Amino acid sequence: MQGMPVSQGTVEGRARVVLDVKDAVNIQAGEILITQCTDVGWSPYFTLIGGLVTELGGLLSHGAVVAREYGVPCVASVTEATVAIRTGDVVRLNGSRGTLTRISGTDM
Repeated sequence: MQGMPVSQGTVEGRARVVLDVKDAVNIQAGEILITQCTDVGWSPYFTLIGGLVTELGGLLSHGAVVAREYGVPCVASVTEATVAIRTGDVVRLNGSRGTLTRISGTDM
């Protein structure tokens, strides 16, 4: 999957798809957060995540700015990422190239 590279770095790990910040309490350390977008309510979770993928936003969106501050790889504008990836899938996120690749998952 292709998006906009907004915070450099490459990370591989388990995906955590979260559509509402209320459900972010389930995020485990090192997981790659996949969501529609973030706002200030998501900020406490940036210390936990290994990477961030958003369906919306760009270089100056909340998720992109905070990801760069924390040194977390991030790709924005990945169309339908929350549909294509499931929690528990192993993914590779390349924040330098703007790619998200599913390595393994429950339906592969």
